[in-house]
Amino acid sequence: MALGALHILPVPLAEGNPDQIFAPEVCKTAETIRHWIVETPKIARAHLKLLAANIDVSEQRLYPLDKHHPERNGGHLLQPCLEGHSMGLISDAGVPGVADPGSRVIEAAHALGIRVLPWTGPSSILLGLMASGFNGQQFQFHGYLPHDNSERKRLWGAMERAVRNGQTQIFIETPYRNDKLIEEVCQSLGPDLHLCIACDLTAESEYIRSQAIQDWKKDKHRPSLHKRPAIFLLGRSNRMM
Repeated sequence: MALGALHILPVPLAEGNPDQIFAPEVCKTAETIRHWIVETPKIARAHLKLLAANIDVSEQRLYPLDKHHPERNGGHLLQPCLEGHSMGLISDAGVPGVADPGSRVIEAAHALGIRVLPWTGPSSILLGLMASGFNGQQFQFHGYLPHDNSERKRLWGAMERAVRNGQTQIFIETPYRNDKLIEEVCQSLGPDLHLCIACDLTAESEYIRSQAIQDWKKDKHRPSLHKRPAIFLLGRSNRMM
């Protein structure tokens, strides 16, 4: 019996028209799938109403990832593939496996000989990098910053050195801490470094701005980013590289 494939499918970063976000083949593929590995079932059902609009959600079987014990996200979730059924893997936002759960399942699929098929879609990391104007050939994504003050201070220093050596630095924060984070960046890093803030990507309220930290300090028109999903990038002006 032939094995089913594992389709790694994107979901929206924000509310919007899926026709403006996904290639038609993404939705066509989603409508052929009945078994889904998901991050949060409630959010997944809402996404599937957009991805597979012509399929009733009650026909979909959901297999939740264990976010608290990622080591448990192994081959047992792929049993439908072993039985010949293709599966879809989606996260709560953007693309699975990139700053989101899913890598262990994908690794298990490779080990079991299951074909892995990634589909293109919105990634906040890449969209932010594209819009920043920073070096897109050398960059590092840190994920969430550490809470420990000494580790955080060490990381600020390491990121500043990396930026001055030409490497773009990318990170995220819990949305309710966004405004505090911007103040911390302005106090912790050299004023000549550039900070790009990309918030509410692909939404009508999208906000993207890139400027020197010294300009962020005196920017009186900076909007509040409280509880708004955002990604932050540090870089240098291309004129200085």
